[in-house]
Amino acid sequence: MLKQEKTSKGVQERIGAALAFIPLRPNHWTVLALFLGAIGAITIALMHDLVLGLLFFIVGGALDMVDGAVARARNEATKFGGFLDGVSDRFMEALFLFAFMFYPLPTILIDPKIWLAGLIFLGTCMPSYIRAYADHNGLLSAAKAKEMGGIFERSERLILITLGLIAGIVFSMEYFVGAIILAVFLSAITVLQRIAFVMHNNEENKA
Repeated sequence: MLKQEKTSKGVQERIGAALAFIPLRPNHWTVLALFLGAIGAITIALMHDLVLGLLFFIVGGALDMVDGAVARARNEATKFGGFLDGVSDRFMEALFLFAFMFYPLPTILIDPKIWLAGLIFLGTCMPSYIRAYADHNGLLSAAKAKEMGGIFERSERLILITLGLIAGIVFSMEYFVGAIILAVFLSAITVLQRIAFVMHNNEENKA
């Protein structure tokens, strides 16, 4: 737990104080860190440049370690900020792992197992994680957390994948792969919808 280790935490606090003058809110640092991770993933997966890709991940990881310190230095620490940081951490890890699933073979982009992995993460893990994490951090009551919806929940996911598989069996497995790819993108939209739900309905907004 490097972020919580005493010496490391002291260094983070000093860096956070030094960066506090930059006109970026703490959540902006979190998003910027994730953005750099996404660039790193693209660099590794598509450009096959490990050095540059890892550099993006390292810088993004460094920013992710100090966003909380910046929040405390600016006296802008919030429960939603902690929630967003935790969600961002999971995405950063996934981006890093998925990038290496594409490296160094560009033809693997059409491999349905890659999209299945994305579906497992975005479709099954992240929506449930966001609901549980928001409840755990006290951002939403248990009853409110259950109201989280989204364009593509479990029932829709099962229907789309089932129809895609049927079409694959009857016609061509390309329909199945297409259904999986579509499911990944719709699941990503659902994740964003749930983050927005937490943002607009969290208990801090009512204080």
